[in-house]
Amino acid sequence: MPAAEDVRTVRLLASLRSFAGTRAITVTTGPDPTVRELFAALQREHPALAERVLSETGQLNPGMQLVVNGRHIDFLDGLDTALTSEADLVLIPPTAGG
Repeated sequence: MPAAEDVRTVRLLASLRSFAGTRAITVTTGPDPTVRELFAALQREHPALAERVLSETGQLNPGMQLVVNGRHIDFLDGLDTALTSEADLVLIPPTAGG
């Protein structure tokens, strides 16, 4: 019997919206994924976006942020952060100001 799949929505902010041409993307994960599994799905399903967001090792590029339910993954369990089906996921690119 094949494993169940879940569709996750990831909201995009700032330049990521412009690059992707949309405010949000969806990725298909297995049930109860971690951030690491979400990033693997992003690489499979949205490779051009993944190149902007992730390093070759599958981690966030410097300055890029993933916020889960309002908290940066660095303050959770990093790549091992478990994602519930209701998780609010937001990718935030580096920004400059002045």
